[in-house]
Amino acid sequence: MSWIALICLGASDGARVENLLGAAARLAADAEVVGVRAVSELYGDRHRAHRGGATVNLMLALEYTTAPAIDALERRFKRLEADFGRERDPRRQMPVPLDIDLLGGIDAAPQWQARYDPGRPYLFHGLQQLPLPALQSELAVLAQQRGFRAEHNASGFYSFASAEFVRRYLSERVAGVVPVVSQREAG
Repeated sequence: MSWIALICLGASDGARVENLLGAAARLAADAEVVGVRAVSELYGDRHRAHRGGATVNLMLALEYTTAPAIDALERRFKRLEADFGRERDPRRQMPVPLDIDLLGGIDAAPQWQARYDPGRPYLFHGLQQLPLPALQSELAVLAQQRGFRAEHNASGFYSFASAEFVRRYLSERVAGVVPVVSQREAG
């Protein structure tokens, strides 16, 4: 059974869009990755302006044949961040040229890492764009429990580039990128 990693990429300094797209392509090209299952649009966050300007985010769902060791995967993420110029700062200072977080994964159902709340506005906004039935079911329950609607949450964000653009960019650079599936088609 395959495993889908739910990954949030963010950048608040430098060549934000280019860094996110380049990092996504490198993650998708990893030898352990079977394919890209879903991507979100590239979106900015109106809630979190930093001295470096807007934060740009991208959600990525990568399929692996089996669940990789989480620690090893996160170490690869940190090396990739360093390749894009990120310097680790124990005070977690912003802005940064690239941040990559493994939010969790999906085998039969989504499993979240304890330090990430999928209901945080910027995470929920990106995750709700991924047309993965198990994820969408989980997000619908979460939204009902917390009493919020995706369209209200979406007002805090703005699009830099569509999910179709991101998918096309990745498909030109990486094998295994599946066709774009709209939310309506995903059910």
